Amino acid sequence: MSLLLKGGLVVTQDPDRRVVREDLFVDGGRIAAIGNAPEHADEVLDCRGCAVLPGLVNLHQHAANTLLRGIADDVPLEEMLTKSFAVDARFTRRDVQIGALLGCLEMIRSGTTSFQDLFYWEDEVARAVRETGMRGFLAWVTLDEAFTTQHGNPVKNAEAFVAKHRGDPLITPSVGVQGVYVASEETFLRAKEAAVRLDARLHAHLSETRKEVYDHVAKTGQRPVEWLDRIGFLDARLNVAHGVWLTLNEVRILARRGVSVAHCPVSNMKLASGGVAPVPEMLREGVCVGLGTDSALSNNSADLFSEMKTACLLHKATRWDAREMPAQQALDMVTIEAARALGVGERIGSLEVGKRADIAVVSLHRPHTTPFYPANVISHLVYSSRGSDVQTTIVDGQVLMAGGVVRTVDEDAILERAQETARELLEA
Repeated sequence: MSLLLKGGLVVTQDPDRRVVREDLFVDGGRIAAIGNAPEHADEVLDCRGCAVLPGLVNLHQHAANTLLRGIADDVPLEEMLTKSFAVDARFTRRDVQIGALLGCLEMIRSGTTSFQDLFYWEDEVARAVRETGMRGFLAWVTLDEAFTTQHGNPVKNAEAFVAKHRGDPLITPSVGVQGVYVASEETFLRAKEAAVRLDARLHAHLSETRKEVYDHVAKTGQRPVEWLDRIGFLDARLNVAHGVWLTLNEVRILARRGVSVAHCPVSNMKLASGGVAPVPEMLREGVCVGLGTDSALSNNSADLFSEMKTACLLHKATRWDAREMPAQQALDMVTIEAARALGVGERIGSLEVGKRADIAVVSLHRPHTTPFYPANVISHLVYSSRGSDVQTTIVDGQVLMAGGVVRTVDEDAILERAQETARELLEA
C-alpha cells in the first residue's frame, strides 16, 4: 500500500528540525521520500493548508479509564483513588477492552499514534490497539499481592503478557510497577529481573505527590529515587511518570542511570499535587522527557495539543521567564523525545526517509490558526492548534482516519457501547 501526501507543510522533527513544503511518499509502511515523490500512489491525500507532522506519542496513559471520565473531579488524589477503586473493582475484561477502544479512538482523533499504557489486563488493551490500528507500548502493572485486585501474582501475570505479545509489529509489551506506596523492594526487584530476562522495558509511577515522598522517607529513611537507586532498580530501560517531587540530586541520579520521564502537567495540576515537576532541571541535566496525559480520571482529555500548551505556560509562569519551555521543546516532547524515551527513536518520532510512517495531518485553515507561515508553524501547533484540528492519522502506513472519518473501527458503535458500559459500572 502506497500513500502520497500532497501539498502539506512537512514538520520533519529531524535533527535539523526542518520545515519544508514538499510532498511525502509512503510505501510499505515506511517513509520512502520527502520531496521528489512519485506522482501517483494507491491513495493520494490532499494536505494543502495543513501541517504534516510525526504522529504524537503519549508517554503515560491508562486508556481503559476513559470509562471513569468525570466520576471524581475537583477532589485530591487520595479521594479520587478511593472513588475510582470502588468502580475499578467491578471492571471485567470486556470493560477494559471497551474503555481502551474508546481511549484509542480519542487519541486517533487528536493525532496520537503511539501511547504507553500502565494497567492490568493489558491483553485487552492490546486487543483494542490491534482493532484500531494504533501503536501501543503496554506495561502490565505489578504491585504487592496484598494491594491488588488481579487474579494470581502480578509479576507472573506481567511475564506471561510480555511473552505472549513479543514480536508484534504494533505492540511492545513491558513490565510496569504501580509505585513505592504499594510495591515492596521484593516486587520492584522481581519486576526488574523479569524485564531484564525478557529484554523488556519498565514503566512506573514516581514521586507524584508530596505525601508519597514523605511517607516513603518515614518508612525507609530515603526519598524514592535514592531508595530505588540503592536497591538497583534504576536503569535506561525505565521510564517513570510524573516526577513532581524530585530534588536536584534525584534528577541527577535519574540522568546518570539513563531513566526517562513522562511529564503530566494537566493531571498534576488538576489533582493539585503541589509544586511543579523540575522539568527545566531535568532537561539541563540530560534527562529525556516526554509528555503524557495520564488517565481520563485525572485529565478528562487525551489531547496532546492541550498538554503541550499547558506544559509551556506552566513552566514559563512558575519560572517568571517567557523563554522557558519554548514551543519547539514541547513539540519535541510529544514526538522525537517521547520516542527516544521508549527506546524507538530510530523507528518513529520524526519524518525521515526509512522511518515507519506514523503521521498526523493537522489543518491550519482555521480561524484560530490563521494566518500561518512556515516560520511560525511550530508555535501555531503548540499554542493555537487543537486535537480537533487533526484531519488524518496514519500508523505504520495505514490510514486510521482521513478527512475526519475514522476508518478502522465503527466510531458510533464504540461510543454507544462505552456509554452503556459506564452506566452499568456506575449504577452497580
